[in-house]
Amino acid sequence: MTVALHGTYENPFVLDQEWEDYGIGDPFILRYDGKYYLYCSTKDRRIGIKAWSSDDLVKWYYEGLVTEEPVSASAYAPEVVYWNGSFYMYTSPAGKGHYVLQSDKPTGPFAVKTDNLGLTIDGSVFIDDDEKWYFTHAKFGGIMASPMTDPFTIGEGKQLNATLGHWTEGSMIIKRNGRFFLTYTGNHVFSKGYRVNYGVNRDSPTGTYTIPENNPILISTADDFNGLGHSATVMGPDLDSYYIVYHNLIGRSAEGPPVRRMNLDRLAFNGDKMSVLGPTHGTPQEAPGLPDFQDTPGVEPSDDNWERTVRADGEARLSRISTGSRYTAEYNFRWGGMLTDSSSSSLDAVFAYADSDNYRAVRVDEAMMTLLLIDCLKGVETVMAEKPLPEGTDLTKLHTIRIESDSAGTTLFWDGLLKTRQAALTARPGRIGYAWPQGTQPILHYTAFSNEAGGSSDRNAIQPLPGTMEGVHGVPEGEADIRSGITPDGSDAIVLANKGDGLTYPLNVRQDGTYLLSLNVATTSIGSLLTIETDGATKEIKLDASLFADQAEWTKVPLGMFEMKKGPQRLSLRLLQGEIALRYVEASVAAPVPESSVIEPSAVGTVHRFGGDTGWADYTVSFDVTLHEAAKDEIGVLLRTSNESNFRHQVKDAFMGYALAFEGGKIILTRVSYEHSAEKASALLAFAPGQTRRVTVKLKGASIAVFEGGSSEPILRWTDPNAFLLGRVGLRGESADWTVSPLTVTAMKQS
Repeated sequence: MTVALHGTYENPFVLDQEWEDYGIGDPFILRYDGKYYLYCSTKDRRIGIKAWSSDDLVKWYYEGLVTEEPVSASAYAPEVVYWNGSFYMYTSPAGKGHYVLQSDKPTGPFAVKTDNLGLTIDGSVFIDDDEKWYFTHAKFGGIMASPMTDPFTIGEGKQLNATLGHWTEGSMIIKRNGRFFLTYTGNHVFSKGYRVNYGVNRDSPTGTYTIPENNPILISTADDFNGLGHSATVMGPDLDSYYIVYHNLIGRSAEGPPVRRMNLDRLAFNGDKMSVLGPTHGTPQEAPGLPDFQDTPGVEPSDDNWERTVRADGEARLSRISTGSRYTAEYNFRWGGMLTDSSSSSLDAVFAYADSDNYRAVRVDEAMMTLLLIDCLKGVETVMAEKPLPEGTDLTKLHTIRIESDSAGTTLFWDGLLKTRQAALTARPGRIGYAWPQGTQPILHYTAFSNEAGGSSDRNAIQPLPGTMEGVHGVPEGEADIRSGITPDGSDAIVLANKGDGLTYPLNVRQDGTYLLSLNVATTSIGSLLTIETDGATKEIKLDASLFADQAEWTKVPLGMFEMKKGPQRLSLRLLQGEIALRYVEASVAAPVPESSVIEPSAVGTVHRFGGDTGWADYTVSFDVTLHEAAKDEIGVLLRTSNESNFRHQVKDAFMGYALAFEGGKIILTRVSYEHSAEKASALLAFAPGQTRRVTVKLKGASIAVFEGGSSEPILRWTDPNAFLLGRVGLRGESADWTVSPLTVTAMKQS
């Protein structure tokens, strides 16, 4: 079966009327009434905030300046929230506190409504299901969060544990499937290592966040694509997918500010885990999917898309096509016209419509200011749930009803807020539409449905490689079974328990080359046999016990090298023997390790020096270490490093990989991922002043073994269950007390 890209786009975007010699920095996208509105930072010492609009997140049209208020000079990171008829903009002029501006249209004009509220930069607003508002903003050492009593008033803040170890900015909270996901960025906009992390919390938007191990979710320090950060998250046009928008750094403008470009990549969710399908750059990617049905019916819906039904008690407009057995439907509307008498009005957002006696609906009752979720069978209506509308709701302003319905039940949202979940209302296919009593005149806006719900579209997404693919997002074959609650990061795993069970992934490979494939699997998978098929080539692989970390329930296990061609294709894995519990599949571009090469690492700043290729997998590193005097400090050798950065305003160890340090009569192996640095193993290795020792490190799969002299027994061995499987070598630190010889790198002999 072939894989085809249905429409494409390519990062980075270049838009009409970008700020000259500045581009698009700190992008934010608002979704409103089925359209998208993009806002970005204003070039320093310029006045006004620019905006663009789009129907599909791909084609963007310039909307002009949405404000020319004096406080918009050097407006940093503007974000816009819609609520009950008003658009509220939060922005910081040149980092000097925040102002709130207001408009009745997403394209302005926005007028200033507050004095300077302070609070550094990068303000972002989140509205929870209980209608409480929260404001987050940048801070050294961690994002700050504050309650809001109204759109203009920010309360006392608390510092969250969302930190990149230094200056942390660009925060945003979304809520999906009962979980709060907080994204944040740092450390400095001019750093190649500018990156995006996320945290997840099931209880509160201002509580303690779990920081998952797959962080950072956006990073690249390549010369032609780096400085990825200040992201925002937005729902895709298909009503089910999510996308992350962010900028990359081009360089410095003639006037000093950074020059940046906008990028967009697909997000994927798996329980508590969020990941980016990317970052992608310079190659066509599949465009965001569109709904199966969409229209803006207005006051007089077109006969092409809608069937008009006149009833004794009122009117109805019903889509001419039906949903499938799983779907998300969205209705945008507002009250309009005058009633013919003094009675109050109502409006039904209809779904699962089979006929006039069998349907479901969300009824907006103006008299009671409530939402009623109704199930009608054989002409008898049953109210399944009744919920109050938010306090102060003005029905003459545009509002949104959203229905998600599948085998797990039906979920109702009002203006993005979860109102009720009804497990008993499992999905029924049918038409969608509106119904209203005589005397009511609604104005119908964007209306759509997609045959996806609850993130089901993540399982159909084309996966860009290199990258990581969740086990549960593969297309299952046989009796592959999703299991919840068995992984350490709160994600679901998939279990292949029967011969022939398998998974297939549609891929979009960035470049021809050799790729290292690996699986993150449970220890119970030891001894299992599987086949991997890529681009017509098939390999049979046994998951040997030597590949797994001791005393770890899950390990990232390398499967070997696979040749892959650029472009769309498929990857399949199938169980031959045993049982495999799989969290994710990882594919990385590999490079051949030389038979033997002497590396003299070149300086990156004053702290680290690197050499070799980031695509090196298994290799041996040998070097001499000499202690000249009694050691007052340390020296280190770096192993399997990637995404290295050098900038004064960032964490000290700005790379991903391992550091083997020599200090105080012992050696210490540390796993480093920027701000997350943890000592993993150590061993005694004493030096007398003037003594030189020969040290050899063997890196094979997830295992690291350190040998001294000609010994065949390691003095230190550790297997990383979440290993960096590729990377180059280097030196860490400078010392008058220690000397490390050039590093001899030798290809590991394959067994």
